[in-house]
Amino acid sequence: MKNIKIDDVQSFVAAVRHQSISRAAMALGLTQPAVTRRIQSLEESLGADLLDRNTKPPRPNAVGLRVLDQCEKVLREVEALQALLAAGERPQGRLRLGVTQSVAESGISRLLDEYRADYPELEVHLQTRWSGELLRGVENGELDAAGVAFPAGKVFPAAVAAQPLGRVEMGVVVARQAWPERPQPYRLSDLRQCRWIVNPDGCGFRARLQHALTELGLPFRLAMDAFGTALQLEMVAGGLGLGLASRAQLERSEHRAGLRLLALEDFDPSMEMWLVQRPHPGAFTAPLGRFSRAVADSLAAG
Repeated sequence: MKNIKIDDVQSFVAAVRHQSISRAAMALGLTQPAVTRRIQSLEESLGADLLDRNTKPPRPNAVGLRVLDQCEKVLREVEALQALLAAGERPQGRLRLGVTQSVAESGISRLLDEYRADYPELEVHLQTRWSGELLRGVENGELDAAGVAFPAGKVFPAAVAAQPLGRVEMGVVVARQAWPERPQPYRLSDLRQCRWIVNPDGCGFRARLQHALTELGLPFRLAMDAFGTALQLEMVAGGLGLGLASRAQLERSEHRAGLRLLALEDFDPSMEMWLVQRPHPGAFTAPLGRFSRAVADSLAAG
């Protein structure tokens, strides 16, 4: 058996995680032929084929699956070693962060200003995606950390470290005059004829609403799907339909006087906000601590 190179191990793991040689190449900043050569180099070192090349995309064969488990352990140990040496260094390089749309709308830009002032050698790349996509990005090594929303009790992959940051208090938002207060809470069945103004497919809050309606045999009637809480709340205030929003989002809305959260007896779309990151942040420890606090603060931002 020849010496095994860490770069070859990294390329094999990336190809399996991304289920694509080309996507693995993009994540690693390499060309597709370079990733292919590294995987072939690993196979030559081990004296065994690791991928079933009769499938598209190539998938790990039985030997490849066993090797994959060990390769992931090797990479985690390498990350731990690098983090140990980098822990006392000044943050520099590229820090890749991800947040949900709701967090992005809560003044996260102030954090970027702090980074520029305090960590001038740090290049920060911030992106907004759905929580599931952000989690996969951290797991696959595309992101260093992300603020994500999932139900309480969420089980996270072993490749990421997850820290709960607080509860995202969500509710159904309605036009105040159209839905008067009443002693007994409303139920989802009371809303069967209503239409909804929500995020496009992929949003976890929308998925929870659709699931709850389906469980009760109620229709999901869509009036509008659009990105951006500001637009959605404007449409709700105008009587176009019902929406989903957090208390913080409602308090920030310029239409808040004409809106209110509807108390529902049988539906609560609230979730938990989590910080997910690679287990060994090294020199990024302090910047990620600030990121964590900024995401947590966004839950109560008014």
